Amino acid sequence: MTLVAMGLWLLDNCDLEACTSTAAELSQWDFQLAVAPVRFAGTSGSPVNPIATF
Repeated sequence: MTLVAMGLWLLDNCDLEACTSTAAELSQWDFQLAVAPVRFAGTSGSPVNPIATF
């Protein structure tokens, strides 16, 4: 709960190999990562849908 109160988001088990291969193909190493959590009342976590936009 302390991490959420501090505004720190914690993402576990990120598989970023698809991002690295796409970045290599595009020769572009910066991207925007949008993470959209599902809002549940009275919880401190939820599944997310991370989207990388190059």
